[in-house]
Amino acid sequence: MSKRDDNTDIPGAGSVDPKLHPPIAFGEEDWAWFVERCAALQIPDPAPQRARCEALYGHLVGVNRWLNLTTVTDPRGWLKVHLLDSLSLIGDPRLDHLADGAPCVDLGSGGGYPGLPLATWFPRVPWILVDARRKKAEFLAAACALTGNPKAGARHARGALIRGKETDLWRRCQLVTCRAMGQGDVVLREAADLVRPHGFVALYKGPGYVGEESDRTLVVAEELGYRRITERKVVLEENDPVRTIIIFNRER
Repeated sequence: MSKRDDNTDIPGAGSVDPKLHPPIAFGEEDWAWFVERCAALQIPDPAPQRARCEALYGHLVGVNRWLNLTTVTDPRGWLKVHLLDSLSLIGDPRLDHLADGAPCVDLGSGGGYPGLPLATWFPRVPWILVDARRKKAEFLAAACALTGNPKAGARHARGALIRGKETDLWRRCQLVTCRAMGQGDVVLREAADLVRPHGFVALYKGPGYVGEESDRTLVVAEELGYRRITERKVVLEENDPVRTIIIFNRER
């Protein structure tokens, strides 16, 4: 456990209640930068979601003082590394056809990315944010209430506990996302009993994915009945390393 987890001198320490961690407003320069980068990445105008983003940001910063969620807490960094990166998936046409009823799962959600932003931008779609650590799952559940999505929620689970046949998610998910939880081949195995036939898995990956990890992931994809259908290249800001979102379709 982080030393911060026991620090009772911090306001709101030990609680994930959003009332104790209020919104933090973005400076106009930071917000203008974010709006410009959204346009460049074909993400719809974020203006209608600004208040929700400020609520999510304030909640994260407050809880992060005592619970280790992220090392990126400055406004521009959060807008870029967490919000913009999460939303970069929106440029993929698969998201144009998300159904209102079937669940989407964010595996190993941690601080809530990409799950929280996607739940905010798609408020009629059920989003379930999954994490193996109970405290983080409690944080995620509280944060979901700030997205404006009444169907968003969180679960404390891992492995067979979330994938087993007895759960309501057994091969019912239309989309499974994962950012930074683990190697691509491992994530595809974790998602195999969640994603329904003809559903999708989206892996957010950095430059290190190219090479051995990519090769292993493609081998496992063929074994489990996935087909890689696209690799979306994303540059969050000029001179940044290229990030890749790999989309797999579950064929059987």
